[in-house]
Amino acid sequence: MLLSILKAEGDNRILTASDGDEALKLMEDPRHPFDVVFLDLLLPSISGLDLLERVRATPACRYVRVIICTISTDSATVVRAARLGVRHYMVKPPDRIRVIEQLNIIKAEIAGQQKIEKPEDAAGRLGIDLPTYKATVSAALETMEKWLTQAKAGAQSDDRQQLAAESGQMKMRALDLGLREVGRRFSTLETRLSIEPNGAVPESRAIEIAFIMSHLHGELNRVRSVLKIIVPDKPQ
Repeated sequence: MLLSILKAEGDNRILTASDGDEALKLMEDPRHPFDVVFLDLLLPSISGLDLLERVRATPACRYVRVIICTISTDSATVVRAARLGVRHYMVKPPDRIRVIEQLNIIKAEIAGQQKIEKPEDAAGRLGIDLPTYKATVSAALETMEKWLTQAKAGAQSDDRQQLAAESGQMKMRALDLGLREVGRRFSTLETRLSIEPNGAVPESRAIEIAFIMSHLHGELNRVRSVLKIIVPDKPQ
């Protein structure tokens, strides 16, 4: 199904492997560097996550972008994948819209899309000086982090409309401040929360939402690092 979707979408050069050992050999071969690897977790010779550990330890393909494709809804699996640098997660069977969305995100990354607008440009656009801009971003990041912590519990509630609306507000705030990657991730979260916003959330989508939230936390910290924003010690 995935192969059929990829072949129908543009001029993609596609290579396939039947097991983890064959996949690693393909990725190590300098004749065909990969822009992205769709990785199933259930492989014949080695698990997908074990293969991913070997990939991250191999200089030739250490930084390849990986999209996990799985039926697994185990949170430990998602956490382990995130620690191995996986930012994209897709529940099988593959959905055409979801596949295209993931590919467009990766194409934008490859094209060199800036994850953060230049601070000087963002400050000028907002009509404030650079120190004020950084202070504003710092306060916004703290608000987003608190919201994410609180939203984790509500993401599996029967009514997610409010969370979806709030995620949309976070998206607009991030984009207003020039935090493009943060805004994109909140947009993805808003979309996931908006699917059948009433009633119990399917387990597969719950794990995907948790995955997005986990990486949002990481992206907020990355923005702090890039802008050299120091988080003050919290009172004991």
